[in-house]
Formats: sequence, structure tokens, C-alpha cells
Amino acid sequence: MSAGGFTVIDGTQLRSLSQPLALPTSDSSTVTGAQLLDFAENEASSSLFGLSLPQNLKSTALKHISGSDDDVTFRIKEFDRDHASKLASDYITAIADELKDDPLVVCVLDGNMLKLFLGNEDDFTMLAENLFADLDTEDEGKVCKGEIQNALGHMGVEFGVPPFSEFPQLNDILKKHGAEGEEELGQAQFTELLRQVLQDIVDALADKHIIIIPNIKIIDGSKLRM
Repeated sequence: MSAGGFTVIDGTQLRSLSQPLALPTSDSSTVTGAQLLDFAENEASSSLFGLSLPQNLKSTALKHISGSDDDVTFRIKEFDRDHASKLASDYITAIADELKDDPLVVCVLDGNMLKLFLGNEDDFTMLAENLFADLDTEDEGKVCKGEIQNALGHMGVEFGVPPFSEFPQLNDILKKHGAEGEEELGQAQFTELLRQVLQDIVDALADKHIIIIPNIKIIDGSKLRM
């Protein structure tokens, strides 16, 4: 389920995986707990935009299939392949159940949101003008090139711009367009430079999506009904 650039991960995506899971072929007749968990988590991640599942979610799901075993004990155990396949399926089902009760909200940054802004000249011009006005704190009608980085920070995930910490390529994009230093830009120059930088961000995100997990909780009132 998705809305406004955000996607709610509620386990639905995992329930479509084939049951039981078919483990990778191997000459060995047994599978370790570590191997089956790694396999199941990779399958789950592939169905969830490549998202790395939070550790607390994995730990809770493991308790549903491990009985009294802790994580270390379960990982060193060996299971026959049929049993391991069933456990891997049960593990993913347990993850889906946990996500149904406590969904994750993720933002998949793939460049499409930015592309919409760039494709609408009126919306983009208004955005650039507002950013320029915010950055031109002295009301001089000019800002330095280095303010492009701050403009991207003001836009943020809401506009489809990934955080610098998650998108190191951003520094290379800024350098490519000379969007650094103290050289001053007028409104039109600022708008054009911002356009060029954003287009390169769109292209980079199309090649490799960035997934952000914002601090958002889904509250549907279900616990109030208990």
C-alpha cells in the first residue's frame, strides 16, 4: 500500500511468496539454521524493495519458529532440507504477521517524484523561487553556488531528495556542476543550476533506488478495540 511517496509495508508483499520456499540446490542433505535464516531474509528483502529488515523484527519472528532456542543456538543447528524449507516459510510468515500488527513506513526514492517536478515547468519554477527566497537571507537577489546543497537539504525526502548520508554520489554531482564555493548566482542562474543537479539525481536514483525508513508509526485504532 502506498500514498504520497510513502509505502506501507504490512506483510502483504511477503504472503505472495511460494509456500513452502524452495531452498537452493546443494549436495548437502542438511541445512544450518544460519543458512535457512539468511536465505529467508534474502527472499523477504527481495520482495520488499531490497529493504534490510530491522533486527528487532527478525528477532521477534525467530522466536515463533525456534521454540526455546536463542539466536546463537538456532543458527548452529542442522535440519534436513524438507524441515528447513518449512521453517524458512514459517519464518517469513512470522515476519509478515509482525508487519501486519506493526507496519513499517518506507519511502522508496527512485527519482520519479523529482521527475514530476522537473516535468512541470510552473511547479518547478515556483519551487526554485521559494528556495531562492529562503536562501537569500539578506534579500540581495543573489546567493552563492554553495547554497545549492542547502536547497537540496530544504527539499529533502518530501520532494524525493535522499539525505546526504544515504546518497554519497551527491557530492560528485555537486562537483560536476560546480555547485560549490562563493560565486554568486541570480534567480535565473540558480534555477538552471538546480535543474541540472536535480536531473542528475533523477538519473542516479533510476539506476539505484534509495530506501528511507522515516520515524512514522501507523495507528489504526485496532489496539483500542482490544
